[in-house]
Amino acid sequence: MAALTRERILACAVAMADRDGLDAVTLRKIAGELGVHVTSLYNHVATRDAITDGIVDTLLDEAHLPVTPVEWEEWARSFFAAMSTLATQHPGAFTAFSRRPVQGPRAAASFEVAMAAFSEAGLSTEDAYNAVKSVAYIALMVGAERSLLARGELLETAMEELPAETFPQFHALEEHDPTTAWAFSLETLVAGLRAQVAQQAATR
Repeated sequence: MAALTRERILACAVAMADRDGLDAVTLRKIAGELGVHVTSLYNHVATRDAITDGIVDTLLDEAHLPVTPVEWEEWARSFFAAMSTLATQHPGAFTAFSRRPVQGPRAAASFEVAMAAFSEAGLSTEDAYNAVKSVAYIALMVGAERSLLARGELLETAMEELPAETFPQFHALEEHDPTTAWAFSLETLVAGLRAQVAQQAATR
């Protein structure tokens, strides 16, 4: 039997979350899947929250986020793409991002690079942080919808419940692909950040 390590435990947790949903992941169930007693896990992951934090760390490792100097727009697009890929490949485990704060060296390394890029472009330190948070908000929200779609759970407006004479704009969207909003969100975000960068750079 392979040695029991934190990495092996978390790989099991990620696979279980993708298969059965994050709420199904418990220390007892992980122990059962690995064929060990639950107390064997405590030296590696002592609590349910530690499992969720570990899932986030595992996904961030897989994402290969930028950790070397890049332009701010490249970072934003790379971060957005990485979160979208994670949400599609790990639709159950991705839910962990909404359950626990994303923190620690893995996340901070990429955010540090991004803040430096925004500062170099002309934003104040505070606004550079705000810009990074804005990208993270949008990327995680779009990722959440992508994960729902990957699980076959993406909900759409029930058009039959909205009278056409009262809601003509909604009915004009009946052939609309709801996933186009994801790309629109990214481009709107980038355009807004460009404007912020240009405005603050002009006042320096």
